[in-house]
Amino acid sequence: MTLRKALLLSGLIGAALLLAGCGTGGKASGSGDQTNGQKQFQAKCAGCHTLAAAGSNGTVGPNLDDAKPTLALAIDRVTHGKGPMPPFKGQLTDQQIKDVATYVSTVTRGG
Repeated sequence: MTLRKALLLSGLIGAALLLAGCGTGGKASGSGDQTNGQKQFQAKCAGCHTLAAAGSNGTVGPNLDDAKPTLALAIDRVTHGKGPMPPFKGQLTDQQIKDVATYVSTVTRGG
């Protein structure tokens, strides 16, 4: 490989890595932290929802093991609430909402 090709290749790789993490702190834009999501779920959701992975048996809200919410639905419900569920926008950051939604949709295999 010539020096010119090596420099071009390294420049392209560097640009790709920079663009891949642009504006997201290095995380993919759709990613949530499941560990933090589990903590948020325990603190804010377990009292109302059943979720086997969290060891919760709440009966106010839907059984999440049965509901198997998608990531998009979980984000919407945590953000805006519905029925007796209050909205958590303003109580949780956008990242915390994404974290808890990622945790729930992953452990229930909601897709």
